[in-house]
Amino acid sequence: MQVLLSQYWYPMLFLASFFEGQISTLICWFLVRAGHFNLWIAFWVILLADIANDTLYYTLGRRSMRSKKISSFIDKSHFLSHNLTTMKNLWANHPLKTMLLGKNAYMISVAIVASAGMSDMSYARFLSYSIPSSFVQPAVLLFVGYNLWNGYTLASKYIQYPGIIIAVILIILIVTYQQMSKRVTKTFKK
Repeated sequence: MQVLLSQYWYPMLFLASFFEGQISTLICWFLVRAGHFNLWIAFWVILLADIANDTLYYTLGRRSMRSKKISSFIDKSHFLSHNLTTMKNLWANHPLKTMLLGKNAYMISVAIVASAGMSDMSYARFLSYSIPSSFVQPAVLLFVGYNLWNGYTLASKYIQYPGIIIAVILIILIVTYQQMSKRVTKTFKK
């Protein structure tokens, strides 16, 4: 099983990064530190998955505007047509900023990247903004994951003693409670 799993680490990383990039990237850096992944191969796999994900959303946006039903629905909706016009202006005037901020707007990133396909932006121009912005997120998550791993290795020495941790937390809570109760009684006496 270990041999089979070790052969498919990178394809599994690609799929995980394609569907849920941020969390899988963060977990990947833990696995890099543990020696399961090569740093540079993992970085390029994550980068390719991110670009493939952006391409999928761009294509969905492009094809949705070619559909007569969807385009007529957008035209009839004041809210959608107004916001699509705004997104087209953002892609026309500030494409790199829109890509950098849009890809990191976690709840609406799909809609923002798909709006690039809905605008008149060519795929080559889209890629010229997608590829550089795809470097940012894995690099930031590499830094965060690396530091979290170092914090875990430092804290693992103390995790062996859960009684000490619980006692310290209780002492902090008791002291905080006493300080707050003194303040409350002083304000009510005034």
